Amino acid sequence: MNRKAARAPNRTRERILDVSLALFNERGAPGVTTNHIADAAEISPGNLYYHFRHKEDIVMALYERYEATLSEVLGSGSGEDGAVDDLWLLVHLAFEVIHDFRFIHRDLSELTATYPGLRTRFQRGLDGGIERTSAYCQALAAAGALEASPEEAHALAVNISLVTTYWLNLQALHHAGRRDIPTDDDTISEGVFQVLSLITPYLRGPTRDEFRRVALRYLPAAV
Repeated sequence: MNRKAARAPNRTRERILDVSLALFNERGAPGVTTNHIADAAEISPGNLYYHFRHKEDIVMALYERYEATLSEVLGSGSGEDGAVDDLWLLVHLAFEVIHDFRFIHRDLSELTATYPGLRTRFQRGLDGGIERTSAYCQALAAAGALEASPEEAHALAVNISLVTTYWLNLQALHHAGRRDIPTDDDTISEGVFQVLSLITPYLRGPTRDEFRRVALRYLPAAV
């Protein structure tokens, strides 16, 4: 088989996913049909059906892409336990990924109610994220950079997860019907600031002062 012909289905599949992501982010996933996607991708419904039998398949494929991207980002730190310097950068990068796949968080309740497979995957990811963040915070405490009991470290991890999961929903509700809609950069920056503000009170000495300075740089001027 010609290599060019063999690669064509994969290119079409990726284009379908790229177009779907853009439409889901713009209009909300519940309001987008497979016909909308086929039209935007400039392919026939039959061609789309060849790659994805159902809209759920597209949603799940995008969620897999989201998970892979987030996993790559969160693995980009130094890998050293108790590395405070990595923390603010990891939070920033995580918010960028969340924003790139914002339909997942913005439409989370409806998507997880409609697609049980997505609910299971998201629950697993949420539990794993809380566990990893709690372990990271406990490592910071063991290194003397953070003052928190194991219970407090776990509570901090849960609160970080709460903010990152629902930040876009809160922003959308807060600014609904208003003219002062924040830019994408401001939405990300303020989200990072909120998470860093959760962490800062637990830090010690010069590390706390430096972390506070970093956090304040993320606070949008209009806030």
